[in-house]
Amino acid sequence: MVKQERALLTRERLVRAAADAFARDGYTGTSLQDICRSAGISMGALTFHFAKKNDLAAAVKEAGMTVTRHAVERHRRGAPDPLAAVVAVTCGLVDLLARDTRVRAAQSLTHTLPVWDDAWVPQVRLLLGEAERQGLLAPTVRTEILLRLATHLVHGAAAALLTRPRTDGAAELAHLWGVVMEGVTTPAPSHSAR
Repeated sequence: MVKQERALLTRERLVRAAADAFARDGYTGTSLQDICRSAGISMGALTFHFAKKNDLAAAVKEAGMTVTRHAVERHRRGAPDPLAAVVAVTCGLVDLLARDTRVRAAQSLTHTLPVWDDAWVPQVRLLLGEAERQGLLAPTVRTEILLRLATHLVHGAAAALLTRPRTDGAAELAHLWGVVMEGVTTPAPSHSAR
């Protein structure tokens, strides 16, 4: 049992070190030696757990996608309606990208399937469909266009984090969503005094 626990801890240290390196230097800019040095683990231990760099990248991506899925569910459940959930989910993702290198690495590791978007885009698509069914969207607004907008906003915020890491990307995104929602939602019914 002790060996299994030690092996799991070693594997987790390798995944964390790889996530940090991939998020900072990209896949091609990261060597296995860099990861070993950062994790304080021998090359033999690394190759015991991961035969190839791609295997390690897949483990990093899966870790980031798992964290992403949990965050999506948490933000979705806490919102009062589907459109508010879309805003909460996307802002939560941007915050997660700023804080968690596993998520940032998963978002940037696009050379293998699955892509990071698979961990959150289907949920946003469902939320937008529900918003449309509830009549929350203006009749001229297409949910697929809003879905593409959400994807662009999240990936744009991820790119901005590379050049401005100390920026509160989630707050900026919330502000952008506020502007967008004015144009895509149905107007609130007016109450006239009699």
